[in-house]
Amino acid sequence: MLSSGHGFVRPCRTRNAPLTITPFHVAGYVFLLAGLVLAVYHGLEQFKMVPVVSPLNGSWISWSHIHYVTIGAFTQLLFGMLPQLTARKLDRPGPPSWYTWLNFVGLNAAFLTLWYGRGWGNVLAFDLGLYVIWLLVLGLVVYLMKQVMQSDGRAWDATMGLYLLSPIIFLVGITYAYGLYAHLWTVPGGWLGLREGHVHANGWGFLAFAVIGTLYDLFPRIMRTDLHSERLKNYSFWLFALGIGPLITGPWLGMGRSVTFTGLLLYAGGFALYLYNMVQTYRSGTSSGIGLSVLVAQFWILAPAGFAPFVLFGVDWVKPAWIEQGALHFFFMGWALPIALAGILLYFRNLTCIVDDRLGIKERADAADLLPDGVVPDVLPKWLVGVWNVAILLVGFGFFYQDAAWSVYLFGSGYTVLSVIWAYELVLAVRLRRSVRAAAAAEA
Repeated sequence: MLSSGHGFVRPCRTRNAPLTITPFHVAGYVFLLAGLVLAVYHGLEQFKMVPVVSPLNGSWISWSHIHYVTIGAFTQLLFGMLPQLTARKLDRPGPPSWYTWLNFVGLNAAFLTLWYGRGWGNVLAFDLGLYVIWLLVLGLVVYLMKQVMQSDGRAWDATMGLYLLSPIIFLVGITYAYGLYAHLWTVPGGWLGLREGHVHANGWGFLAFAVIGTLYDLFPRIMRTDLHSERLKNYSFWLFALGIGPLITGPWLGMGRSVTFTGLLLYAGGFALYLYNMVQTYRSGTSSGIGLSVLVAQFWILAPAGFAPFVLFGVDWVKPAWIEQGALHFFFMGWALPIALAGILLYFRNLTCIVDDRLGIKERADAADLLPDGVVPDVLPKWLVGVWNVAILLVGFGFFYQDAAWSVYLFGSGYTVLSVIWAYELVLAVRLRRSVRAAAAAEA
């Protein structure tokens, strides 16, 4: 991005149309809503207030809740945004409509097939869904690579590097999933090691790289300032790239204290540079509730890294399984979910419509702006951000002390607060989009 002096970011030039809403964005919203319903039901199951839904195993609702937010909502949003963001960054034409619809239909049919196979023990359905998702992600990699090769030498940028690494690492994570269910692989690290590699690939690789790459450009735009340091951005990319390989291979190799820990140190170094860059960018920018929510969420990804040495080196604190559950909670509920909700609030307000400009912003939409209507909605009060993060902390402590009678109060109060705020932000996103349409109709 070109800087127009400290204090604001002048968008890069582009000959393309502004960012547009796609079926993926709508599906992402639906999956976030479904994830909320599943999370609430799972919480009620724990208190024996509703019947346990368990076609084959007791983890099905929990598995569904996590994967509806990640493979469901997050993957939808990334499939909808990565091709457009890449085209914008490289000044290339955006994806054709047939490509978008092919991926949309294929991804959702495959995910629902996989979900059915996982829940009802249908191995063929699980495998079929997994194969299709793998092929679609491979297609995304090919599409992004094609955009890079046709960009006349303008491709290199840390953001583009992360955009390319993200789906490539996702392919590895999907491959590991094949060995976790019905086709159990015999590896030195065992099933748990393979699952850890799967989580690292999908979480710290696929999701994190796509988000970090986007936030390097989007966060300064939210804060109406410049990124603090392009040099730190480039340094962080190389540390991420070097660290992710050991992180996704060390666990199943059974080499946690050597390979995995080396990857953890490299990745943590890259994340420290990234986090410092974000904090300094926030400090120089304009106050924003959405910006604060995104910034605070970054700190929760440090929790899994902070707890990892306790497991790797056998420090007797709490049960390793409980540490893992708490770490996953901090990653998905503390980091991933607030970012997904912030993206919904930002882009439901700013994206143009596919057909007939039904939103009413096409005439003033700026193709060069990451927020085409130029608006950062001031709808998320900072105190609400604080309440959300206190609730995240309470639930996290509940995971670590599950054997204590008082942990039920941490789970109950924490999940109640999180569910209410989660629902509030989903409703708020719809209201934001409707308000723009109503304003356009009033001006007509």
